[in-house]
Amino acid sequence: MQQPLSRSGFGDPADDRRQSSADKALEILMALGELTLKSGGGIRLTDLVDHVGHPRPTVHRLLGDLKRSGFAIQEDATGRYRLGPKLLLLSAQCLGGLDIRRVAQPLLRELVEETGHTAHLGIMDKQWVVFIDKVEATRGIRIVSTIGQRREITATALGKALLAHSPRRVAEERIAEGLPKRTPNSIDSGERLFEELERTRARGFAIDDEECDLGIRCVAAPIFDHLGAVTAAISVTMMIPQADWAEVERIGTAARQVAGKITAGLGGVDPSENRVGPERS
Repeated sequence: MQQPLSRSGFGDPADDRRQSSADKALEILMALGELTLKSGGGIRLTDLVDHVGHPRPTVHRLLGDLKRSGFAIQEDATGRYRLGPKLLLLSAQCLGGLDIRRVAQPLLRELVEETGHTAHLGIMDKQWVVFIDKVEATRGIRIVSTIGQRREITATALGKALLAHSPRRVAEERIAEGLPKRTPNSIDSGERLFEELERTRARGFAIDDEECDLGIRCVAAPIFDHLGAVTAAISVTMMIPQADWAEVERIGTAARQVAGKITAGLGGVDPSENRVGPERS
């Protein structure tokens, strides 16, 4: 007689030991996605335990593994869990396309047409920012970069746009690992990084002033999901001869507006539009 499937479809619920750790982790990921979709917010550990039926220590341990791998995140304020950004990166690599790319691509092209400079779409992967799309400028100097390329998160405008709207602990983890000094302009202290993230939130876009590569300035603006969490960012890359500070301001404002359109196209919500009181880092 055929054995009944567990709620996750991974095997016999009568013998939990027959499930591998990988099976259980996948089951927890699926449950996290299902419960998040229903609730619209983070999920308590107790609710996950009740849903998957595994012992609380097992679920807690596997959530820790998923957090360290970037497949789950834990909210600072509530301690609740949500799906992590690594799933977005995995989807980009395996499927070769994302809804965010489909929405962003035509708007990035408009941004490049308006500014004359190359634009990137990127996501966070621990200490890196990863390019998941690029629109090359049709005139002027070409920027050498490729989809899938990684850059240090604290040395890039994309990375600072993402960090500025992430929980403070994310930046603290990067500081604890040591801040890379790619150029003399690279941020090399936690104090300077937090000051820059505060300025980024205030102006609505991040600036890389020759911090990743000498001779290049970039601006970047965040993209938010339906819960107001930052999920990606777009950037515009300029060579120094073309990028005086008036131009940086103009293009930064344009990038912020396009990022807002992408957020809206994804059904997202920019939390700054409804913010009351001081902003949390």
